[in-house]
Amino acid sequence: MASMTDYMVLHDGSFDLDTSPGGPGDVKVLSFTLPDNFTVGTNVGKPLVAFIINPRSDSVRVGMWVNPEGPNLQLLQSTQEQELSWSNPPHMDQALWEAVSGTKFETGKENTLVFKTWNGRVSVRDVVLWFQRGAGA
Repeated sequence: MASMTDYMVLHDGSFDLDTSPGGPGDVKVLSFTLPDNFTVGTNVGKPLVAFIINPRSDSVRVGMWVNPEGPNLQLLQSTQEQELSWSNPPHMDQALWEAVSGTKFETGKENTLVFKTWNGRVSVRDVVLWFQRGAGA
């Protein structure tokens, strides 16, 4: 059983994703390594990915993956952790989080968190991973 909750700031600041020609690109990969005492957790104690997102166009569709498998990071809709879409959204910051199965992460290896937009422009900032660690008492 885990003895404490910890967090990692995966990206401090903001990045834009945009599908328009000449934009900053439609994919952002964040890489990180978990501590040795990372705990997978339980059904009610999963790791959380938290971030702030701001849709910048009138139609936006974006997905998020943890350690996508396959060559060249296959970003399939069927394997994403979260999909977000807006039609005529308010262009303002929105805090979001997603509970992710701890078995998706690998201790002692490089992990990746990937954001991709299929439509529109979006700004993402302050990406944080909350997780359990420790062997307990």
